[in-house]
Amino acid sequence: MISTDIPYSPAAVRRLLLRLGATPRYIGFDYVIHAIILSLEDSQYLLSVTKELYPDVARKYHTTICSVERDIRTVITTIWKRNPHLLNQIAGYPLTKKPAVGEFIAIMREYFLYHKEMQVSAAQE
Repeated sequence: MISTDIPYSPAAVRRLLLRLGATPRYIGFDYVIHAIILSLEDSQYLLSVTKELYPDVARKYHTTICSVERDIRTVITTIWKRNPHLLNQIAGYPLTKKPAVGEFIAIMREYFLYHKEMQVSAAQE
Protein backbone atom coordinates (compact mmCIF):
# COMPACT_ATOMS: atom_id res chain seq x y z
CA MET A 1 0.00 0.00 0.00
CA ILE A 2 1.26 3.46 -0.84
CA SER A 3 1.79 5.77 2.11
CA THR A 4 0.50 9.33 1.91
CA ASP A 5 3.83 10.91 2.86
CA ILE A 6 5.63 9.89 -0.31
CA PRO A 7 5.45 12.08 -3.40
CA TYR A 8 3.47 9.64 -5.49
CA SER A 9 0.29 9.39 -3.54
CA PRO A 10 -2.90 9.44 -5.60
CA ALA A 11 -3.44 13.00 -4.33
CA ALA A 12 -0.02 14.07 -5.68
CA VAL A 13 -0.77 12.49 -9.06
CA ARG A 14 -4.15 14.24 -9.10
CA ARG A 15 -2.54 17.63 -8.32
CA LEU A 16 -0.03 17.21 -11.14
CA LEU A 17 -2.73 16.25 -13.63
CA LEU A 18 -4.68 19.35 -12.62
CA ARG A 19 -1.56 21.50 -13.16
CA LEU A 20 -1.19 19.91 -16.59
CA GLY A 21 -4.72 20.98 -17.52
CA ALA A 22 -6.70 17.77 -17.03
CA THR A 23 -9.84 17.97 -14.94
CA PRO A 24 -12.00 15.43 -13.10
CA ARG A 25 -14.80 16.13 -15.56
CA TYR A 26 -13.08 13.69 -17.93
CA ILE A 27 -14.01 10.07 -17.31
CA GLY A 28 -10.39 9.07 -17.94
CA PHE A 29 -9.06 11.36 -15.19
CA ASP A 30 -9.39 8.71 -12.47
CA TYR A 31 -8.25 6.02 -14.90
CA VAL A 32 -4.99 7.92 -15.49
CA ILE A 33 -4.40 8.33 -11.75
CA HIS A 34 -4.92 4.63 -11.16
CA ALA A 35 -2.76 3.66 -14.14
CA ILE A 36 0.12 5.84 -12.92
CA ILE A 37 -0.14 4.44 -9.38
CA LEU A 38 -0.16 0.87 -10.74
CA SER A 39 2.95 1.59 -12.81
CA LEU A 40 4.68 3.05 -9.75
CA GLU A 41 3.89 -0.09 -7.80
CA ASP A 42 5.01 -2.42 -10.61
CA SER A 43 7.05 -1.32 -13.63
CA GLN A 44 5.90 -4.42 -15.55
CA TYR A 45 2.71 -2.55 -16.38
CA LEU A 46 4.73 -0.38 -18.76
CA LEU A 47 5.72 -3.45 -20.74
CA SER A 48 2.16 -4.67 -21.23
CA VAL A 49 -0.13 -1.67 -21.24
CA THR A 50 -2.78 -3.36 -23.38
CA LYS A 51 -2.68 -6.79 -21.80
CA GLU A 52 -2.32 -5.87 -18.12
CA LEU A 53 -2.69 -2.15 -17.37
CA TYR A 54 -5.93 -1.49 -19.26
CA PRO A 55 -7.64 -4.66 -17.95
CA ASP A 56 -6.70 -3.86 -14.33
CA VAL A 57 -7.97 -0.29 -14.63
CA ALA A 58 -11.13 -1.52 -16.38
CA ARG A 59 -11.76 -4.04 -13.60
CA LYS A 60 -11.45 -1.40 -10.89
CA TYR A 61 -13.86 0.98 -12.63
CA HIS A 62 -16.24 -1.69 -13.99
CA THR A 63 -15.81 -0.66 -17.60
CA THR A 64 -14.29 -2.02 -20.80
CA ILE A 65 -10.66 -2.07 -21.87
CA CYS A 66 -11.59 -0.04 -24.96
CA SER A 67 -13.20 2.65 -22.81
CA VAL A 68 -10.13 2.85 -20.59
CA GLU A 69 -7.82 3.29 -23.57
CA ARG A 70 -10.04 5.88 -25.27
CA ASP A 71 -10.70 7.85 -22.09
CA ILE A 72 -7.01 7.96 -21.12
CA ARG A 73 -6.14 9.12 -24.65
CA THR A 74 -8.72 11.90 -24.27
CA VAL A 75 -7.05 13.11 -21.06
CA ILE A 76 -3.63 13.02 -22.73
CA THR A 77 -4.98 14.99 -25.71
CA THR A 78 -6.39 17.60 -23.33
CA ILE A 79 -3.05 17.91 -21.53
CA TRP A 80 -1.21 18.13 -24.86
CA LYS A 81 -3.48 20.99 -25.98
CA ARG A 82 -3.60 22.90 -22.69
CA ASN A 83 -0.11 22.64 -21.25
CA PRO A 84 2.45 21.05 -23.59
CA HIS A 85 5.20 23.22 -22.07
CA LEU A 86 4.80 21.69 -18.59
CA LEU A 87 4.47 18.20 -20.08
CA ASN A 88 7.79 18.73 -21.89
CA GLN A 89 9.41 19.88 -18.64
CA ILE A 90 8.11 16.80 -16.83
CA ALA A 91 9.30 14.53 -19.64
CA GLY A 92 12.77 16.03 -19.51
CA TYR A 93 13.07 15.92 -23.29
CA PRO A 94 11.26 17.65 -26.15
CA LEU A 95 8.07 15.93 -27.19
CA THR A 96 7.47 16.51 -30.89
CA LYS A 97 4.03 14.92 -30.81
CA LYS A 98 1.41 13.94 -28.30
CA PRO A 99 2.65 10.94 -26.31
CA ALA A 100 0.91 7.60 -26.59
CA VAL A 101 -0.65 6.16 -23.45
CA GLY A 102 2.35 3.97 -22.57
CA GLU A 103 4.79 6.83 -23.08
CA PHE A 104 2.67 9.21 -21.03
CA ILE A 105 2.37 6.78 -18.12
CA ALA A 106 6.15 6.15 -18.29
CA ILE A 107 6.87 9.90 -18.27
CA MET A 108 4.66 10.43 -15.23
CA ARG A 109 6.11 7.39 -13.45
CA GLU A 110 9.68 8.59 -13.93
CA TYR A 111 8.74 12.08 -12.76
CA PHE A 112 7.33 10.76 -9.48
CA LEU A 113 10.19 8.31 -8.94
CA TYR A 114 12.73 11.10 -9.51
CA HIS A 115 11.00 13.37 -7.00
CA LYS A 116 10.81 10.54 -4.46
CA GLU A 117 14.59 10.03 -4.85
CA MET A 118 15.17 13.75 -4.41
CA GLN A 119 13.03 13.82 -1.27
CA VAL A 120 14.87 10.83 0.21
CA SER A 121 18.26 12.39 -0.63
CA ALA A 122 17.28 15.69 0.96
CA ALA A 123 16.06 13.93 4.10
CA GLN A 124 19.37 12.06 4.45
CA GLU A 125 21.45 15.25 4.33
